Amino acid sequence: MRSLRGLSVGIAMACGALLAPAPRADARGALTLIQDACLLMIGPDYMLYSAYQPTKPRKRFCEDLPSTGEFVFAVDFAQEELRAMKVDFRLTRDIGEDAEQHALEDATVAYLPPRVYPAGSVALRYNFVDAGNYAGIVTADGPHGEHWVARFPFAVARPYPFSLPYYLLLASALGGMALYFWGRGDSRRTKPREGR
Repeated sequence: MRSLRGLSVGIAMACGALLAPAPRADARGALTLIQDACLLMIGPDYMLYSAYQPTKPRKRFCEDLPSTGEFVFAVDFAQEELRAMKVDFRLTRDIGEDAEQHALEDATVAYLPPRVYPAGSVALRYNFVDAGNYAGIVTADGPHGEHWVARFPFAVARPYPFSLPYYLLLASALGGMALYFWGRGDSRRTKPREGR
């Protein structure tokens, strides 16, 4: 029974290690998460990116949005050369990069046309009525023929992916506890009696 107890503890520890939050340095499209900063890579440069609800401006999102409703997408240029480039920003339904080449206008839900932003800050406000998969696309065109595109997919109001790791962690913890107590009870029944 000791091996069964060890197995249950090992399973619980492995699940915890797999599901524990790691230092943020993952990427999604052109979006890279490093600590609390959301970096949007565009060409050789990067921008700082976040989304927030106007009613809760301190709560920032780098990737998926937890609910429908109004959100502001803010992009700040990290490098000076972007301030001399024409930048446009659009939100689309995520129909895939290949399909976007042919149906970008039809998939677009919000759009800021190209212009130069000398202050280095762009904000796009949109009210999401429907949950689903979307994409943000930022394009920068420079005075020397530069054409850079950054695309990042995100989901709106999709609760299942957010809670799945917690359900898996809870299920593995409960399973480990059940195996542990089952093993303890079984070892008590099979323990030889002393005396007589």
